[in-house]
Amino acid sequence: MVRKIAQRLLCGLALAAAAVSGVAAQAALEVVPADGKSVTVELTGLPRQTVSADDHGTRTTFEGVLVRNVLARAGVALGEKLHGPAALASFVLATARDNYQVIFSIAELDAGFTDQIILLADRRDGKPLDAKSGPLQIVVPHEKRAGRWIRQVNRLEVRQVR
Repeated sequence: MVRKIAQRLLCGLALAAAAVSGVAAQAALEVVPADGKSVTVELTGLPRQTVSADDHGTRTTFEGVLVRNVLARAGVALGEKLHGPAALASFVLATARDNYQVIFSIAELDAGFTDQIILLADRRDGKPLDAKSGPLQIVVPHEKRAGRWIRQVNRLEVRQVR
């Protein structure tokens, strides 16, 4: 319990520091690997990527970090470590502040399985995301519908199908 409170406090401090310094609105995210131990992942220093996508009929540019890189930083098994039937029956549950949830199979996030981009965006058209979408939003540019473009992401959790 104390550890969880400390992690949330650190995440809050990271947010405050980011706001003061003018960098991305949220510099950390809660990630829960398959072992169930929540970690706060710092997003600063991760490679950034820019994608162009159709957002409700408007061509838009999003900037952020790949979800796979956030998971790797949290210690989630990807790449050569991702093998076997149990590993491939894993998925990532993304949760928003309002408890909206979407899932991604672990394989669709792994560069060893796909070149697909799933972005954890913090900027849209060169500006920080607005309060409705941010501070973090998952963007899946190749999908025809934006149903999994989850706004206000605050947690990623790795689970296994039972």
